[in-house]
Amino acid sequence: MYTHPEYKGRWVIVDEVTISKIQIDKKLCSYVNNVDISFVNFIVENFNQELWIPILVNPNHLLLDGQHRLQIAQDMGLEFVDVVVQDDQLE
Repeated sequence: MYTHPEYKGRWVIVDEVTISKIQIDKKLCSYVNNVDISFVNFIVENFNQELWIPILVNPNHLLLDGQHRLQIAQDMGLEFVDVVVQDDQLE
């Protein structure tokens, strides 16, 4: 699990969120790019759990960062992922 501390409640670490709950609205992504399938395949084939960084979502489970990580999790057949929920309302 991701070990970075929570930040004033603005970032909350949540274990085992159902992948199907995570939705994509590219307007919200911090960096919009097309998913590079060759990169996804490389990570799936060479997966190292110690290097995994959780996907960043907002409280409504809209993806903010982690398009490739979400695709990797889906390609690996995972049902759940750990996420960091960012709530900009809690500053």
